[in-house]
Amino acid sequence: MRAWLLYALVLVLASLTVFGEVIAHPGTRVFADNDDTSLFIWWLAHAADVVAGWFGQGSGERHLLYSTSMHHPAGVNGGWNTTVLGLALPLVPVTWLAGPVVAYNLAIIAAPVASALAAAALVHRFVPRLPAFVGGFAYGFSTYLVSQASGHLNLAFAVLPPLVALGIVELLRTGPRRRPVVTGVWLGCAIGWQFYVSTELLAGTFLAAVCLLLAMLVCAPRILARAGLQLLGGGLLAAGIAVLIGTPLLLAMFTLPGAPGQTIRPHGVWNNDLLDPLVPGAYTLLGGGPTPIPRQLGLDPSEIGGYTGIVWLVCTALTVLALHRSTRYGTLVRVTALAGLLVWLLSMGAPWYVWGRPVWEHTPFRLVELLPVLGNVLPMRLAVHSTLALSVLLALGLWRCLRSPRPALRRLGPIAAALSLLLVAPGAVTARPIIIPDFYAGAYAEVIPAGSVVKTLPRPVAMATPHADEAMVWQALTGMHYRETGGYFIGSTPESPIIFSAPADPLDAVLDEHRGSPLPDGARPRGREAVDALRARGVDFVVIAVDGAHLPHEALAIAQHTSRAAGAPYLEIDGVYLIDLR
Repeated sequence: MRAWLLYALVLVLASLTVFGEVIAHPGTRVFADNDDTSLFIWWLAHAADVVAGWFGQGSGERHLLYSTSMHHPAGVNGGWNTTVLGLALPLVPVTWLAGPVVAYNLAIIAAPVASALAAAALVHRFVPRLPAFVGGFAYGFSTYLVSQASGHLNLAFAVLPPLVALGIVELLRTGPRRRPVVTGVWLGCAIGWQFYVSTELLAGTFLAAVCLLLAMLVCAPRILARAGLQLLGGGLLAAGIAVLIGTPLLLAMFTLPGAPGQTIRPHGVWNNDLLDPLVPGAYTLLGGGPTPIPRQLGLDPSEIGGYTGIVWLVCTALTVLALHRSTRYGTLVRVTALAGLLVWLLSMGAPWYVWGRPVWEHTPFRLVELLPVLGNVLPMRLAVHSTLALSVLLALGLWRCLRSPRPALRRLGPIAAALSLLLVAPGAVTARPIIIPDFYAGAYAEVIPAGSVVKTLPRPVAMATPHADEAMVWQALTGMHYRETGGYFIGSTPESPIIFSAPADPLDAVLDEHRGSPLPDGARPRGREAVDALRARGVDFVVIAVDGAHLPHEALAIAQHTSRAAGAPYLEIDGVYLIDLR
């Protein structure tokens, strides 16, 4: 345990080094090039609010997986959104004491540590601690996981892939030390917990497990024949436990309103490029920055995590060549290499691209796109599993060199492993500030009664740019003191099978219609009708942030227009304009 505790300390120090700016400002800054962070912060606050309700406090919301505090009055189906309850519930005390932004940043800092520990536990099944620790570090601080930490907490906390691989390995164990029931139970609990962190990572891990079993069928048919029934029995036990744990989420997904009516994302966009492993990621210490590889759409850096570096790839190739006939490690190396290759090919999606140009349309991922649920997996996010395979092979290659009778190999192995890690190592990332008006430090409670319905401008919108949805953070910082008409989420309406934010209301339509030109007098019929529509929906207040990003007009102009339309004065309070519609 001393070695593992020391390893965990090294991982924590590495994470603190990478996320140093976040540590310096844990309540006001986040690491993100998009604004998906606001969504996670909101759900952390929602979970804390619901738990507070169990003790007679909070806003009165009672459902962890459904809320009308966002997109009021229709509400949001949390089963189809990243509620991250598996992390939000353990973090409730932190959210209560320090706020949801601090809780979010703590989870981001913990993500590479937990992921590296899980990967090291897998690799240690085959090699001693030192090379296992190197393999775990390569996985936890890989380009993929650090990139996903830039806004995607649900995907950055990637402990499930190594745990599932470890569970499969344990279920294939023969001899007196095999414990299929125990393995099936803990594996089922891990998968069940994953339902409440990321269903997409869960679905992707299922695809990776299929690739692993196909690789075993090709490279290790005797092992499958010998332990297949044990694997099947333990797998069914794990699946049963996981489904039992995940039943509340599944019920929410398919019985509560707001479920999307079509595939969430278009196909052919979120694909890895064949050259991604050779082009440094945005956050790597050496050579970081925007990727030069052309994409079908402008993707934010959090999605581009396929880089592994030429040294790591060469080390992997040499390891496969050196050990593929080994009596002890040959089967493991062949299975791992083939499984990693298969899942990487899936991560290229359909079609395959080379430097942004399509080269083959009819790829294996076309079959995945036709499957229910699995068709929503974004292919480039499957790179987490090929990264895990590379980490296992890196550790095996290092151990092969360390135990070699040739001094040159004993020296070369650690140098090659260190270079592999150095090329993918993340530098200290830049944290951006969150725009938080002083109004939300306490003044809100004096002028907005608890439970009121508020329309906030700028309204949350589905844009992969900073500050696009910070109104959700402001609501979260109040502890869900009020309900919000806007929101950024996955859902649907009777008019649209899928939406990514609350539809524009009549006031939004007026503001957008005159974008780039002066607003008309709010007292005109169009302005009065827009405000009357808000009142009909039960809106009590309109709040306009003076320094809010992405406002369609100057905050003062919006306040004057809305005030005239409402026939009520606007108040300027601690960085916001407030109009009482009651």
